[in-house]
Amino acid sequence: MRRPIWTTTILLAIALAGCTRDRRDEPAARQLGREAHEAANDAQREAKKAAQEARKAGKEFREGWSEAKHNPPPPKR
Repeated sequence: MRRPIWTTTILLAIALAGCTRDRRDEPAARQLGREAHEAANDAQREAKKAAQEARKAGKEFREGWSEAKHNPPPPKR
């Protein structure tokens, strides 16, 4: 649940940092498009990282499930 919040925060920071660039010779639409493209690339990188983490967590879950299935817990005393 934290990943979307961090992604949004990062994108907002990048957008604000992009506003401070001095590109006065470019039209506003072009500058906005460039910043949107950079934000989309950053979002894509973050999404790939989140997918890798989800895959890793799923693998660990399956391994733990298999271990529990094959190794029953010790009897209670």
